[in-house]
Amino acid sequence: MAGAANDRLDAEVAVIGVGTVGSMLMWQLARRGVHAIGFERHAPGHDRGAVGGETRLFRMAYAEGAQYAELLRQALGCWRDLESESATALLVQCGGLAIGDLQGDYIGGLLANARTAGVPVEVFDRRAAHDRYPQHLLRDGEVAVLDRQAGFLRCEAAVIAAAATAEQHGATVLRHTGVDEVLERGDHVEIRAGKAAWRVRDAVLCAGSWTARLLPAPWRAHLQARRVPLSWFAARHPEEFTPRRFPIFIRRTDAVEIYGAPSVDGVSVKVASAVGSSPVDDPDQVERRHGRAEISVMSQAVGELLSGLHPHPVRTDSFTDLYSSDGTPLVGRTTTGGRLLVAAAFSGRGFKYAPALAAVVADALVAHTEVPLDFMSPSRLS
Repeated sequence: MAGAANDRLDAEVAVIGVGTVGSMLMWQLARRGVHAIGFERHAPGHDRGAVGGETRLFRMAYAEGAQYAELLRQALGCWRDLESESATALLVQCGGLAIGDLQGDYIGGLLANARTAGVPVEVFDRRAAHDRYPQHLLRDGEVAVLDRQAGFLRCEAAVIAAAATAEQHGATVLRHTGVDEVLERGDHVEIRAGKAAWRVRDAVLCAGSWTARLLPAPWRAHLQARRVPLSWFAARHPEEFTPRRFPIFIRRTDAVEIYGAPSVDGVSVKVASAVGSSPVDDPDQVERRHGRAEISVMSQAVGELLSGLHPHPVRTDSFTDLYSSDGTPLVGRTTTGGRLLVAAAFSGRGFKYAPALAAVVADALVAHTEVPLDFMSPSRLS
């Protein structure tokens, strides 16, 4: 621990927030022989931020934009590397369905991006989808697009595995250590937590919903912490909802959007998103219980769109994530050539490519270059 009069560095890089991106960045830095110190206000894998909820979706066919294609390709290999290094099973490639109107923007954009990225997909019309995936109740004009490379990630286990593997390679994770200030000092960055201070060469803010508190002012107006509700429903016949028979899915039908994953406990199936995210003023004060209206909306969506699930949730929870004003993450240096970087505001969609993105940021830190992801650059919002 460094004092004000001590010129030595406590580490090469500080990672503020050892969650989804922070844990992966710690791991990627450790693989490159970089001494990193991570600050985590709780502990890696905790359920107060964007990590909780058992599973996160992994997709290669991606409607959000072809610019993500290379990150997704690299992420597949990164996930397998992390599994090997940590001896932990994380990614289950059970396939993934995108369901919606063939003439609609969602399916049209997804098919176009898949063609551009060279991602193979299969398209099932309503009848073929019913024969293959009878759990879903498609409407006239709807299709199901199958991405065989898709699947789900065990999110808490992934973060814990990345942090633990980083520590095995010499990284330091300070658990239950909330950061109060991050100050760029020209030739170093100072991290303050309580009465203690640390000096590092570079620092990366990836504290999820808490990131905005530590960022310089120009970006705060473009960021919003949001409450994200999740829910689980019991299966009438659980064998119909195992990973072998029930791919992950995203469905956009009229004004309703839901997504889900197969059962990982043999009883319940995760289905969420009909109740959208909502802004919160303080990520430390989030109502995790669901109100009656929220439960009613989810029950109606499940009853109308999914066959074989009891349409009343057996479990609900809520988490937080940081959203940007344009839905695109903030990844890069806060000033050209500066020592403070940000990797946050993934707007509910960053888990799948987190290790690949962390690798790109780690390479930029090693070379002291700008992060080569121009479409995510913080400068676009400053």
